[in-house]
Amino acid sequence: MSYFITDVKKLYKSQMVKWLLIFLAVIMTLDPISHYVTHIGIKTFVEYTGTDPFQYWLLMHSSHWGGTVYYALIYVFPVISTGLILYYERCSSVFEFSVIRGSRIKYYLSKTGAVFVMTFLNFFAALTVNVIITYLIYPADNPLTQQYTYIIPKEGMFSYPFYQRNPLCMVILYTFLNALVIALYALFSLALHAIIRFRNRYAAALVPFLALYLINYSVGLLLKGHLNQQLSILIQPQAASALVQIIRGRDVLMAFLTVLLLDAILLVIGYVRNKETL
Repeated sequence: MSYFITDVKKLYKSQMVKWLLIFLAVIMTLDPISHYVTHIGIKTFVEYTGTDPFQYWLLMHSSHWGGTVYYALIYVFPVISTGLILYYERCSSVFEFSVIRGSRIKYYLSKTGAVFVMTFLNFFAALTVNVIITYLIYPADNPLTQQYTYIIPKEGMFSYPFYQRNPLCMVILYTFLNALVIALYALFSLALHAIIRFRNRYAAALVPFLALYLINYSVGLLLKGHLNQQLSILIQPQAASALVQIIRGRDVLMAFLTVLLLDAILLVIGYVRNKETL
């Protein structure tokens, strides 16, 4: 536990993580506010598009600047979330000292646990802030418009039962899934830091990003006719209403388990590769 607490503190002391949290706070706060200020006073916009908050939370309203930035940087966020702590420790005496004073496996598992847990919590909290602000500033008592019907998930979609129960349940579901996928991608980045001895911090940041991007791009090509099985599509709420193919719960489960298995394999390789020093 002492390893884990120490690693959590290191993550939040990291300048990379601090700037990331500030950046997320700005996006999640200003995106709904800026849209409200510029559009809510336009009568034709209100009557035609509507003002229900379900339409304007960041993950659903991906065409606005906040959503555009979020999805553009979705492979950058996991790398920054690691704080490059493993890379920096391997470049200093901290690495050997930390291993000597405790168990090798505990050292490695604490890094893994800290990165995963804190990345998940950071993004779940950030996206939740966006949801709260959106639901506070947009009136939900106006009649629903035709535009609203276009974003309702199709019957049979894994998110449809959540929407039926309450649209906010669907919002929480996608908030959870997005935070989880970024946390899993952060584990992937950490594993690469364990496997590869990078010469400088720029390579330590760039290589995991490129690997994430290229893998997802390749998966997109391989599953071109099966959008309902692509993780990058599954975590977008608009896909539930736009796709012709039905995204079922087993599709989501299989996609996440595949990423989890890949992370586990790479983390084991990283541990074995560093067994002499860990």
